[in-house]
Amino acid sequence: MNKVNSIWILGSTSEIAQEICTQFAKSGCRKFFLIAKDKRKNQKFIENLRNKYDVQIENQEVDLLSDYIPRENEYLDYDLYIITAGFLGSNHKKKNLSEELNILKINLISIIPWIKSIVTKERVKKQGCLWIFSSVAGDRGRPSNYQYGAAKSGLTIYCEGLANIYQKSPFSIRIIKAGLIKTSMVKGNFPDFLFTDKRKIVSKLRRDPYKNGVEYMPYWWKFIMLIIKSLPSFLMEKL
Repeated sequence: MNKVNSIWILGSTSEIAQEICTQFAKSGCRKFFLIAKDKRKNQKFIENLRNKYDVQIENQEVDLLSDYIPRENEYLDYDLYIITAGFLGSNHKKKNLSEELNILKINLISIIPWIKSIVTKERVKKQGCLWIFSSVAGDRGRPSNYQYGAAKSGLTIYCEGLANIYQKSPFSIRIIKAGLIKTSMVKGNFPDFLFTDKRKIVSKLRRDPYKNGVEYMPYWWKFIMLIIKSLPSFLMEKL
């Protein structure tokens, strides 16, 4: 397993981000930079991580609905960069315009400046990696979350383009098209067998942290989405 000594995360209060921090801290990673909107929730996790593993942690409070834009090369000294920030929105099929725009901004528009601040000419010259958590929701529009799916689809394509540009550099860009992971963010009427434990997902990702390109996680979601994409439109109306 390739060693990761330092981690930077945007969206550090997400359950998958916290599982990543915990597993890497257990294996010896000692430097973290955690960014989140919820300062109180972020601080609580930081204190737990420090107390258990004696790690060095810096943190920052950022609202992705604000106009804050990070400076280029502001965060140069990390091995692994992770973007897990996201907003699913309500379960209502008919969302108002304000909520639709918030979904698009948090999941795509506001993420791009952060990616650009990390993936720079200076940083890609050295070994490192960026994990971007996208979603299988971007493979086809479902009536209940097509706004979220549209944002994640755009994020996937944007990051895939970057990964192709820098595929020969020491810096890797990994786009994770996550299926249903057992977290409080995921809601809906789905059978239990479609959900995967977050600990298994993170364990799998850690085996090859410098992997490049797009991957489904777990892998079998690739085949599920092939089936879903082939369904006729009248069946999609019910999803």
